[in-house]
Amino acid sequence: MNKHMDDDLGDWRIAAVTRLAADLSEAYPGGPSHKAGAPVYQTTHIEKDGGYLGFVVPSAPAMALNVAIESCVQANELLKAIEYKDVATPDGTGKSVSDEHIEGLYNFFEKCMISTTFSYQALEAFCNHSIITKLKVPLVVKRKNKKVQMTPQEIERNLSTSEKLSSILPKLFNVPTPKGKKPWEPYKKLQSARDSTIHLKTFDQYATYNESLFVRFLDGEFKEYPSATAGILRHFIREGQPRWLIALDKEGI
Repeated sequence: MNKHMDDDLGDWRIAAVTRLAADLSEAYPGGPSHKAGAPVYQTTHIEKDGGYLGFVVPSAPAMALNVAIESCVQANELLKAIEYKDVATPDGTGKSVSDEHIEGLYNFFEKCMISTTFSYQALEAFCNHSIITKLKVPLVVKRKNKKVQMTPQEIERNLSTSEKLSSILPKLFNVPTPKGKKPWEPYKKLQSARDSTIHLKTFDQYATYNESLFVRFLDGEFKEYPSATAGILRHFIREGQPRWLIALDKEGI
């Protein structure tokens, strides 16, 4: 993706940026002053080597999605380059990846695994950031058929991503749950692939069934994962979209 948008505010992965509505005078003698319209970024700094190191704060969901999208594009190019040969099987004529394309096949699988993992990580980061920034008081949560009061930090730490998406974030964004609606089925496919990628049971490593991870990758399911993430994000962010989500819109994701 193009890292810069046409708003002259810089990289699309920046967490928060706006423009000054009025002139801003220096905050201390010799400090900087700024004119109305100048960009203002959320920044952070740490003490390092006897001084301070600062940088503009990135959006974690945006960075994760960027990794996912770029890996997805690379995986698709690798997939198109793979060549096959005819082989005899106990069930008749079949196809096998040519010996000289085994390296490309494995590179393809790796890019799919990266795209899958980071598509899901973008949702995890979005959930956790939303919970901590939007939820200021404890919330009653249903856990194992019991109602338990949890702090935002406990919710962030103890609930699964699916629980956060289906029951916590709808309250924070004042929208219906996505569960059972259009964005949920692509999300469940992503979740299944992510779980298989992270935990890699023998079922998925050996790839002898159509449902196994590597076979799903070869079927092209990986192409849907960044869009599955974007679909869930748009379900919650309906007004005042951040720049990084607008960037996805412009890329058709």
